Amino acid sequence: MLKSKSRLVIRLFKGAIVMFEKLKRFGRNFTQTTPFILSNTVIFIPYLLFLGLTDSHNWLTILPFTLFYAFRMTGLFLVNSLRFGLDSYTLLMIALLIGGAGSLLGILGVFYFPLFYFSSVLLGLSAAWLVPANTTVNFHEKTQGFINMDGKKYLFAAIWLFLLYQAIELPAPTQIAASFTIYTLFYVMAYHTVSHYPRYELDFKEIKRNLVATRELVLFLIFFGLLFLLRNARLLFDERLFDLAIYGFLLLFILFVFVLGHQKKEWKLPSWLNLFTFLNGMLGNFLFLFSSFYVGILYGLEKLSIFMYLPYAAGLIAAKIVGPWILKRLSWSPLAMQLLGLSSSLLVLLIPNGFAIGVFLLSFWHVVTGSWLNKEYYQTDAAIPMDRRIVVKYTTQNKGSVIHQFLLMTLLFILAKEMGEPIHLLLITLNHESVSIESVQLLILAKWINVGLLLSGLVTVYHLWKKAKKNEAIH
Repeated sequence: MLKSKSRLVIRLFKGAIVMFEKLKRFGRNFTQTTPFILSNTVIFIPYLLFLGLTDSHNWLTILPFTLFYAFRMTGLFLVNSLRFGLDSYTLLMIALLIGGAGSLLGILGVFYFPLFYFSSVLLGLSAAWLVPANTTVNFHEKTQGFINMDGKKYLFAAIWLFLLYQAIELPAPTQIAASFTIYTLFYVMAYHTVSHYPRYELDFKEIKRNLVATRELVLFLIFFGLLFLLRNARLLFDERLFDLAIYGFLLLFILFVFVLGHQKKEWKLPSWLNLFTFLNGMLGNFLFLFSSFYVGILYGLEKLSIFMYLPYAAGLIAAKIVGPWILKRLSWSPLAMQLLGLSSSLLVLLIPNGFAIGVFLLSFWHVVTGSWLNKEYYQTDAAIPMDRRIVVKYTTQNKGSVIHQFLLMTLLFILAKEMGEPIHLLLITLNHESVSIESVQLLILAKWINVGLLLSGLVTVYHLWKKAKKNEAIH
């Protein structure tokens, strides 16, 4: 009798252990999705949260948004300017640490607003560093046979994303507190997950003393200053700040073209690849920034979800699922197929009532191109350390995004002047404060010029690629 009771206790104990292990594995599936979730949301979730704090009459309320945006766009220039000797894994861990701290300060900012300033800086740097570092680490791990985010985990990621969506839909200030609480948990779980990757360990002792790279540091300071001015000008309706940002950019652009011509011979990558990466950054800015302006003015802010965000998200998901399959199945070269897809998408945007379809197609091909470029950079034979290749790619892409943003604003500035409209109309238009015939005409004309400029760039990429192939065949 005693022995049978002992065996029963042992079986119950073993059953409890088995059940605990199953629950542990189930919970780990949620935890291990967080690096993927952060990489795909850290750019726009804090963007939306900090934008919700803004008040056009008080510059202190817009400071969290402008600081986040400026550091997010220029953070890679900063890390490139300080030669810490950081590998991608260490950079990823730092991005997770400062992002977690930024999210925690975001919760506390609900009770003491100035903490949002520190939160925005930390989250901006985290957003700038996390995506390229995580991509590089994933490539390293994949070559060794380890994949953290496999197909079965996407369902668990979807549950997290649904929870995050519900938090964002809450009224302020509950929205801020709930969203940053979830984000803090994401950062903690992501840090735990990445710290247990099989072929990495974190050792801050290996970080070398920093040596400042002057050119990259100057680039960071200039881009940061101009973006900061531009965003403040738009949100405060300040014409003087807007003029200062635009004229400052024009001087920088002239200098940029001059330096580019002199340094072309020093490029370690083919010209077509550099230009294609730069253009992908421009296309991303056109897709996200200009589309928001265009839809908000022509169809109304209440239609943004239907005409812009929904097709944008659908294109992104479709690209992840079928994009690689399309490039492999078709007989054309991957580059030619992408150039054709991007060009066709831009042309669809010009069709009356075809903007939402064009956004879907452009989002699809933009994501396909981004993933393809990641592989091209990681596998390149150029004299770039393997651990830095993806960072180089994202740095070039960010330059394209920043340059396009200022080109777009300069274009709108010039068009407003040519149409005899005051700059104040342009600032009102960009903030969706008024819908007028002049605003509509301004955006439609800007769309056609933008599409023409981007199509010219894609044709140039094709020409440079064919020329490079021809030279390879000769040699």
